[in-house]
Formats: sequence, structure tokens, C-alpha cells
Amino acid sequence: MSARTDIVAALQRDGYKEREATSLLDRAYREPQADAPDPDFRETLGGGHALIVEYGDCELIGSCQCGRRFGRTTPDASLDTFVQPWERHCMTEVAG
Repeated sequence: MSARTDIVAALQRDGYKEREATSLLDRAYREPQADAPDPDFRETLGGGHALIVEYGDCELIGSCQCGRRFGRTTPDASLDTFVQPWERHCMTEVAG
């Protein structure tokens, strides 16, 4: 058995359906990671709350490293669309 198989099986024992468990594991694998967590700088990869901007199907998708979504915009628009909600998230929603 692989570690992946073990993790999916453990998630299924906790009530996830196989498809949900696989999707969750895939999402965790794709998330950016830092080598050394840094709780003093939460807005960084090490702090767990870096701003992530993805390109998908002719649009930009903004989110926090923790999974909080900030919406979508076009590639020619300003990234400020994501910056203000991300800053608000880091300052008010993330435990300091």
C-alpha cells in the first residue's frame, strides 16, 4: 500500500466518500508549502497565508494559501482585486 492509499482510506473512515477524499488529497498536494513554518509572518508561505493568484481559462483566480477564495478577474485587470480582501482576511480573520 502507498501512503496516498492509506490517507484516502483514513479519510473514508472519517466519512469522506472516495471521490471527496481523493480531491482533498490532490488539493493539499497542489498547495504551496514552505520548508520552515513562520508564525510571526503569517502573510508568507511559511506563515500559511500567502496570496495565491492562479491563471485558469482566461481568468485570474485569487485565494489565500489556507484556501479562502477572493474571486476571479480578467488578466488585464488590476491584482488589487485580490489584495484588499486578502489583507482584510490576514488582519481580521486569521488568529494572530
